[in-house]
Amino acid sequence: MDRRKFLRQLGLITGAGSISLTLGNIPVRAFSKSIFKTAANNGKVLVLVQLSGGNDGLNTVVPFEDDLYYNFRPDIGIPKSDVLRLNTLTGLHPAMEGFKQLYDEGKLSVVQNVGYENQNRSHFRSTDIWLSASDSDEYINDGWIGRYLGYSVMNDPEFNKDHPMAIQLGSAQSTLLECTCQSGSLGIAFEDPNRFFQLIHGSSADNDPPPDTLAGHQLRFIKEIEARSIRYAELIKEKADTVENKVNYPNSNLAEQLSIVAQLVGGGLETPVYLTSIGGFDTHSNQLGRHASLLSTVSEAINAFQRDLEALGVADRVVIMTFSEFGRTVEQNGSMGTDHGAAAPLFVIGKNVNGGVFGENPDLTDLDSSGDNKYHYDFRSVYASILRDHLGADPDDMNQKILLKKFDTLPLISVKSIAAGGPKTFEIQQNYPNPFNPVTTIRYTLRIPQIISLKVYDARGREVETLFQGFKDAGNYTATFGGRRYPSGNYFCHLVSGSYRKTIKMTLIK
Repeated sequence: MDRRKFLRQLGLITGAGSISLTLGNIPVRAFSKSIFKTAANNGKVLVLVQLSGGNDGLNTVVPFEDDLYYNFRPDIGIPKSDVLRLNTLTGLHPAMEGFKQLYDEGKLSVVQNVGYENQNRSHFRSTDIWLSASDSDEYINDGWIGRYLGYSVMNDPEFNKDHPMAIQLGSAQSTLLECTCQSGSLGIAFEDPNRFFQLIHGSSADNDPPPDTLAGHQLRFIKEIEARSIRYAELIKEKADTVENKVNYPNSNLAEQLSIVAQLVGGGLETPVYLTSIGGFDTHSNQLGRHASLLSTVSEAINAFQRDLEALGVADRVVIMTFSEFGRTVEQNGSMGTDHGAAAPLFVIGKNVNGGVFGENPDLTDLDSSGDNKYHYDFRSVYASILRDHLGADPDDMNQKILLKKFDTLPLISVKSIAAGGPKTFEIQQNYPNPFNPVTTIRYTLRIPQIISLKVYDARGREVETLFQGFKDAGNYTATFGGRRYPSGNYFCHLVSGSYRKTIKMTLIK
């Protein structure tokens, strides 16, 4: 391709006082040498599924034993007999058989009542809050994933400059991947690897040395972008073609997005974050049929994706998280639907997830000033849990640079193995007996002298007891937990040393 044609294809987008180059819809930042550093997340992958429009949490995770639920929703409440029961009080919408299967296998966590203080009910503003991880009265111009990539991943001395930092399946670039620390996006967006390849197919890099002038230096940069973009498109195509999906996916756009992610992960692409999405959740009228179809689409697509990851042998590396900008009103409206609400549940899915229900059903006797569900978990607590326990973000970076303040974490992720290439600094065994009453023993091994923290949390993520915190020499150790002062239920023992973490699930039965 001649230089003039390349520049036309590359394009120029001018902004206020700055120039940003794009190749098609792909920011030049995505091809910068400095951004392709993937060692920091130890090969782990986060797949985000955005449910755009505001998902109705009460009809997704149903409090089927709460009479107030049916009083508020006489026409659109899910019949008790139809609910897919998770426990004696809580169940899933009957269209979510795929999620129920994952839950029964311990691969799905339900986090109840997720939201933030002073809920904003605008689609656009609330989406910005979730993407930027800001307070409701705070305006931030980049995304929490962009900051994770810019501060945590990029600062690792080892990197693979041939692999993208993040991929969005879709044509529009999300602010989620923006980072002001790098003056641009740290990801790319495309709908299909083949179309992306065809955009650049037939291009060839110009190897003629540019002149030693200011314009020549700018031309050298563009030529580097051109050469790298060609290799990049070829790599994406190669990884997508390396493996075939091992399961049959449903016929939906979301399933197609996830099938591409599975091919790229299974094919060896080292991208740590993927963003997928499905719209249509703004169910103001005639909600029952529409919502059932949407939930079925999400449930079946993610179930197929999880099965595919397992068949491809990469399920240990991947965690999936759903999110939506808000829930819906507790009370149905006059059009057999619901309006913009507040807190709602979200889902975390994966082989290394501590499956279960975190938190209690919404208290429908204690609603906010607008008559909607109050939040119990700040959404950034879920982010912090995934950043720390799955992606391995440094706690200081996570608090100061990524989420911009400290948030409590939940024991959502069980780190079942130390990342390849890293020292096995410790091991913790499953407690015995389990289930237990009244006391159980926890055994762990430290391979090197180190500072550790051994704490127990309840199913709501509240710290129950610190078993040990401080320095220990290498060796084998035991700790006991239990006693008559604790109620029956699930507890999580969390062992932390530096950036390494592992959680075991313990069940107390009285």
